[in-house]
Amino acid sequence: MQNHRTDDPLTSVLAGSQIESSGVAQMQRNRCLEAVTALPGLTAREIEDLIDIKAHKRLPELRQSGFITNGPARHCQITGRRAMTWFPINANTGAHECH
Repeated sequence: MQNHRTDDPLTSVLAGSQIESSGVAQMQRNRCLEAVTALPGLTAREIEDLIDIKAHKRLPELRQSGFITNGPARHCQITGRRAMTWFPINANTGAHECH
């Protein structure tokens, strides 16, 4: 999975390639997906606090791959600011489970 923008500097491209080839990015995506599935409706910062990794790059990758989607924005319990929420996509219906 390409995890950099086309206008990113070479150092970012190399870092993205290294994190993918080492398996770290996939491990982080797995942990993010587990968190979103277990506790739907968290913000990225709440997920990061829960699983102790930076999730802000992995969550959009999971959304792009069709595993999760955004729900309604709400105030984040960590930052106090309005933020997107994240929900798993039901594998059977393609709908997100927003409770």
